[in-house]
Amino acid sequence: MKKPITITLWTACIPAAILFAAAGKQTESQPTSGPTAPAAACFPRIAMMWTPADLRRDKDKWANIARHDVIVAGIDTLGLHFKPHRWHAAAETINPKTAARARANLARIHKLNPTAVVLCEVFFFEEQQDGYPPDHPWWLRNNKGQRVQFWAGAYRMNLSRTDYIVHVARRIQAVYKATGGKAGIFLDNLRTDAASRSAWTSLLKLVRELCGQDMPIQVNAGWQSRDLEWIAPLVNGIAYEDAVNHDKNKDTEAFYLRAHELDRLCRSPQIGVNEVYGDRKDLPRMRRELIRTLVYTNLAYLYADSTYKHRHGWYADWDVPLGAPKAGPAKPAAGKLARRDFHTGTVLWLPASAKKPFTVNLKDTMRNVFDGRDARKVTLKPGTGAILAKPPAKAPASNPTTTSAPARPYFD
Repeated sequence: MKKPITITLWTACIPAAILFAAAGKQTESQPTSGPTAPAAACFPRIAMMWTPADLRRDKDKWANIARHDVIVAGIDTLGLHFKPHRWHAAAETINPKTAARARANLARIHKLNPTAVVLCEVFFFEEQQDGYPPDHPWWLRNNKGQRVQFWAGAYRMNLSRTDYIVHVARRIQAVYKATGGKAGIFLDNLRTDAASRSAWTSLLKLVRELCGQDMPIQVNAGWQSRDLEWIAPLVNGIAYEDAVNHDKNKDTEAFYLRAHELDRLCRSPQIGVNEVYGDRKDLPRMRRELIRTLVYTNLAYLYADSTYKHRHGWYADWDVPLGAPKAGPAKPAAGKLARRDFHTGTVLWLPASAKKPFTVNLKDTMRNVFDGRDARKVTLKPGTGAILAKPPAKAPASNPTTTSAPARPYFD
């Protein structure tokens, strides 16, 4: 978990309906996933894509997982399994004994982090080679009748088959019911061609019919961040795998503008993820994208080594207690300072297109998270930003026996 004391901060966060009221029209147009959806967590929100952080000090698997706020995992991570079947992907019924175990493990996670959103992966675009019989009509085949390989040991599925879409929807329904409605669904490898759009739309509409409007759904667009307006209203979030660094125009601010607009179209609660790849020692890169994620979007953030198992460490900056945002994200604008205020902090970003440095005068003394210094103003050069938080509270001098709860630490 993020630190034991953060639980108090998390549970004190304002529910999403109140939290984004100041955003006005930004939230009024958003479809909702229902009143039982998880409350908004405090920021920063950190994501886990299948693999928890590399933390030797965290011997407790569940504490490590619960440290994250948006958690993508295979159903087996929770101890959940379908009933044994000769072709495992053909099964549509969950083993009830494993369902009880999965619910208990979800309860562990939510006890440590009440606002964590857990998303169970169900395959749709592809399947492992032994998931169905080799001659099954659901496999996508080339003009020679051969299965189309996606990655080693897995092949693409024929998404044009209505019976296949119904089958996957039933598997999703089985997982959702088995978790007692305490976990959502993650669908990988979104595609945007016309045929894929039709298949994905059909699947998501059917899933909503079977599971109701409350279930959180996230889809992974990978490097893609364009032409996604059609799917955003059907889901609670879009995951971007290093899309910020794979924009064909090399315009990272334009990526954040697209993410900003797409985020507004997604259902509430919003559970999208901005995953950035980079060397663990490259703190400037990690911090630059963390800042822009916080100031421009409601996305959870992950700085990972690569797409291979999405391995990542844990950074002290991620433990900063910014709290809930006071308003919606700032909209990216060329050369214009972006500022977003949170209940216990402020995030600033000055785009590289700014023509000169910009000085921000602060109402109160704030601590610069990156250098640990307290200040009443901060000067930013173009292409830089800052995360500012309220300094840790101190016990009143007039009452030496009074102690305050320890603040969420800025550094390890």
